[in-house]
Amino acid sequence: MTRATKRQLVPGKTDHVVIVGAGLAGLTAAIRVRATGRDVTVIDSESTVGGRCRTEWLTSGHGRYAADTGATVFTMPSLVESAIASVGLRPQDLAEDLPEGWGLHKLSPAYRAEFASGRVLGVYSNPDRMLSEIRRFASDHYSAADVERIQQGYLHHRDWAAELFASSFENFLAADFDSPLDLLSTPASASDLGHLLSLGAFGSLGRKTEKQVIDHELARVLSFQALYAGVAPRKALAVYAVIAHMDTSMGVYYPRFGIGDVPDLMAAAARKVGVSFQMEREVASFTFDGDHITAVNLSDGETIPADAVIATPDLPVMEKLLNASRPGAADGTGRLSRLARRYRRPKMNWSPSAVVIHGTIPTATADAWAGQQEATQADGHSGMHHTISFGHAWDQTFREITGKNPSKRGELMSDPSLLVTRPAASAPARRQTTDSGMRYEPISVLAPAPNLTKAPLDWDAITDPYTEEILGLLEQRGFAGLASDISIARVDTPATWLGMGHGAGTPFALAHTFTQTGPFRPRNYPAYGIDNLVMAGSSTTPGVGVPTTILSGALAARRIGGGGVK
Repeated sequence: MTRATKRQLVPGKTDHVVIVGAGLAGLTAAIRVRATGRDVTVIDSESTVGGRCRTEWLTSGHGRYAADTGATVFTMPSLVESAIASVGLRPQDLAEDLPEGWGLHKLSPAYRAEFASGRVLGVYSNPDRMLSEIRRFASDHYSAADVERIQQGYLHHRDWAAELFASSFENFLAADFDSPLDLLSTPASASDLGHLLSLGAFGSLGRKTEKQVIDHELARVLSFQALYAGVAPRKALAVYAVIAHMDTSMGVYYPRFGIGDVPDLMAAAARKVGVSFQMEREVASFTFDGDHITAVNLSDGETIPADAVIATPDLPVMEKLLNASRPGAADGTGRLSRLARRYRRPKMNWSPSAVVIHGTIPTATADAWAGQQEATQADGHSGMHHTISFGHAWDQTFREITGKNPSKRGELMSDPSLLVTRPAASAPARRQTTDSGMRYEPISVLAPAPNLTKAPLDWDAITDPYTEEILGLLEQRGFAGLASDISIARVDTPATWLGMGHGAGTPFALAHTFTQTGPFRPRNYPAYGIDNLVMAGSSTTPGVGVPTTILSGALAARRIGGGGVK
């Protein structure tokens, strides 16, 4: 249900709302604002919707193929269903608007974790199945009594994370703030805050998890998700166990054809109820009347009148647009109010970045990996969709990519932990056939990396050798034929993300340090002190990740006077 807490709303006339950006935040906002009867126009410079959550057509040496070039982990699909339900629609009502129809596959396991020790663990959302997997995983290394302790520790951790989620979602994760006092503004929020304190939510995630789960490799699987929030597990607040809870307990899903089905479904819902889309149109500036935006100006000279604006770009892009409209505005030296300074702090702490190798692999090569992996799991579940290959190093890896070394500079991982994604394991429609009859499919490899502020590396010079190093390492770890058989279509690096306007060259926005979390994160309203500008997306509240980005769009819509979070 919508929270009882009252937040400040955009004043005055809001009949026509212009939304800048057609990613998950912008699409959610568009649907929920339209549900209130207002006219909505969405503007995006790309030809397709989705932003950092889309499926693009790329070309490798094998041929043309569909690649998930942003998010690959999709959790809490109920948030998408809730958004489109606000305009009276269901996913099945929109299936005909998607080329492959609509359907979600729940991954089982959600991940396959491979450790440098040689141990392998499937991560299942079903607790009974996970207990069985833990027994298999631990029985060769522990006594029967210790295996029982590990299982009970897992159940305790699972219950603890679920309790954190229940106590934090309504008033903190699915919330924006006018003031830190909003943490205590209602009896419900005050009670939840007190309960979170009693659960140890503001201690160290890494230390709490390791204490609950005595097997250090199992603890890694339950805490590495802190990296999604841009913080090492030992430095992350324990409350961020809710991120792991979303995928290890609530489940990871994958659409029938690709992750791009999610924004495509939302765009189909928006169009069906009358939202106007202006694709391949670039915003150049805004027209102001005092501290009020009256129009959005496009690079081709067209002007679109606006009563209110919801903007989803990262902060550097917004600063550029505002300075183009009114020089000095973004840093608070122009005519905007002092609230603008919240968006231009002296020191922004950006999340680590990533290198992502996009390519295709012969299906026969990938099937050989699956056959080898099935032999390691008694039930035959290979879990090949997402495989996490952990290196020996753990704390050292986080120090390297976050720049917490004595030198205070970031470094490439000396003992990489890597994510290998093979979507055709869950979506066979992703496979293609060459003219010679060879079957091939997408594959991606993600390697966390320091952002450009922590490590201003020359990516033009090092991308090729680093790519070869990563692929060769995976060959050594059991992905036989990967380095020789992969055909690379594209490699995205921190330099790629910087070119897209992402701060410090990271697609993961501001890190969730204490001073950049909750009421201390750049607020969604009034953005830059402008009385009819609302921010959405990962740079504002509630933060980074697919579920939170969707929530940010709903929260932005509520600032316009409708479309609350349900």
